[in-house]
Amino acid sequence: MNQYMTELVNLKPHDEIQSITNRALDKGYPLITTAGHGYLVVPKGDKNYSKALQIVSYGYKGELAIYLEEDCEAGEFLDKLD
Repeated sequence: MNQYMTELVNLKPHDEIQSITNRALDKGYPLITTAGHGYLVVPKGDKNYSKALQIVSYGYKGELAIYLEEDCEAGEFLDKLD
C-alpha cells in the first residue's frame, strides 16, 4: 500500500480502499478508489496544492496530501489547472 493510501485509510478508516491508479484524466494525479468514493490526490508541495486547499470541503486534508472527492471537488480542481 503506498503512502497516500495509508494516509487516506487513517483519515477515513471506515471505508475500504479498493484501488489506486497512476493518473487521473491525463493530469498526472493519482486517484484512490474506496468502497464509497474516489479521491484525487494532490501531494503537499505540488505546484497546484494551494488550489486544492481552496476547494477541499468534502474530501480530506492530510499531512502528505489533499484528497479531493471525485464527484465535485476533483473536477473543479482539474478545471482550474493551467
